[in-house]
Amino acid sequence: MTFSCPVCRAVLSGQGGSANCPSCHHTYFEEDGIWRFIRPERIAAIDAFLRDYTNIRLAEGRGSNDPNFYRNLPDCPADHPMGWQWSIHRRTFTCFVNAILPSLGRGEILDVGAGTGWLSNRLAHLDRQPCAIDVTCDDRDGLGAARHFSAAWPRIQAEFDYLPVADASVDAVIFNASLHYSTDYARTLREALRVLRPGGNIVILETPVYKKEASGQRMVEERHAAFLKRYGTRSDSVPSIEYLTWPRLADLARELNLKWKIARPWYGLQWAMRPWMARLKRKREPSRFPILRARKPQ
Repeated sequence: MTFSCPVCRAVLSGQGGSANCPSCHHTYFEEDGIWRFIRPERIAAIDAFLRDYTNIRLAEGRGSNDPNFYRNLPDCPADHPMGWQWSIHRRTFTCFVNAILPSLGRGEILDVGAGTGWLSNRLAHLDRQPCAIDVTCDDRDGLGAARHFSAAWPRIQAEFDYLPVADASVDAVIFNASLHYSTDYARTLREALRVLRPGGNIVILETPVYKKEASGQRMVEERHAAFLKRYGTRSDSVPSIEYLTWPRLADLARELNLKWKIARPWYGLQWAMRPWMARLKRKREPSRFPILRARKPQ
């Protein structure tokens, strides 16, 4: 993996646990096996976000004291507090492996929004070359949990819009249940296109998609209200969009010269019936989780 400066984009040099920018003279370090590439002016905002985010995630019961829990992901015991969510991740992953992975080749893959790094771990065992990127380094629910995996691959603390990776140097960028944390989809996807080689792929996993903008807006308000009631915070210190719509995806395709290809995981009959039940109960439309793939033009 060829690192670049997230401030000025210059290719970094260095050895051991440090990397130096020859242009703007920033120095970046590897700590506890994780490269730290948060831009200096963003550290305070990211720390504020992580205080809320990590506290909520741990209160939800994420993670485990058992190293085998992480090694087995996305397979998760049904009685785990987040077992229901991992059942969704497992089915998404199965569809991804069958429908998407064969078209990605065997080069470098950025796992963006990697969390614990479970997807990178699976990709490594499938003879791919992953690099896990996230802002959280927590030992239970963030990149720090990757210490439980036997496979070795780069772990990087960085933001979506400032990937510390050289231009045209990777074959795929996977947003792993994470694109909805973006504050500007066009900007985030342009950054992904920057680091992709021609013909490389963007893949979006498990970002909620709605037909109507109003449905996404209602979901966001319901979610933040629930967080405030349960945890005493709306968890929005760093704002994000939190959903996609089909019209917005069409706009992004036109703006960025992309063509979306869609795979639809099967989440079970009860999940498939959700839109019908919502209409009967006069509730907002439920989210859908299609897998979206687009190729960078040659």
